[in-house]
Amino acid sequence: MNEKLQSHFLSLYSMVMADGIVHANELETLYRIGRENYGLSQEDIDKFVLSAGTSFVVPEDFSEKVRILYELAEIAWADGEIDDTEVKLLERYVKRFGFLDENAGEISKWLLAQVHNGVTFDDTLKEIEESQNE
Repeated sequence: MNEKLQSHFLSLYSMVMADGIVHANELETLYRIGRENYGLSQEDIDKFVLSAGTSFVVPEDFSEKVRILYELAEIAWADGEIDDTEVKLLERYVKRFGFLDENAGEISKWLLAQVHNGVTFDDTLKEIEESQNE
C-alpha cells in the first residue's frame, strides 16, 4: 500500500477508534470502503489495521478531500449514532484538509447529514460543485 493510500486509510481507521468503542458496523463499513473505493483485499486491510501507523498526507485534489471526509462521516454513522468525539475528529480533518477553521463545524454537520440522509458521495460532490457555480 503506498504512503498516500495508507495515510488516507489511517484517517478512516481513526474514525472507527474515535469514540473508544469499536462497533462491528464501523469495521464492516471500513472494510467495505477499503474494498469498494480503494480496491483493497481483506488481507490488505487486516495488515494495515494491525500495523496502523503512518505519516499524514493531505489529499491534493478537492474531490479526494471530499471523498475522505464523506467516508469518515460514513464510518461515524455506521453504529447508528454520532458521538462528540467523532464530530470533533471530522472537524479536525476538515481543517487539516485546508478548509477554513470557522467553517469546519458546518461542513462536518452537513457531511454527517448527507450520509445520514442517504445522499451518495457522487450526489454530495455534485451538490458542492453546483453550489460553487452559483
